[in-house]
Amino acid sequence: MSRKIVKARRIMRKAFEADPDFRRVYEANIAMLIYDDQVARREKTRRAVITNLGTKEGCNNIADRILTLIFSV
Repeated sequence: MSRKIVKARRIMRKAFEADPDFRRVYEANIAMLIYDDQVARREKTRRAVITNLGTKEGCNNIADRILTLIFSV
């Protein structure tokens, strides 16, 4: 892993430790992404992406969406 990534992870870890509310914001945003996806699936709405978390593909899809949520600018 590159040193920049290791450093960035350390910075985030320290920020989360220093400010638990900051961590909870990240946690809440990730949780809502998963919740919204699963509620949409249950209600059979016309969402473009409905994720089946019981499959490898579905888990990879939600993981990709979480990474996009966190790191998109």
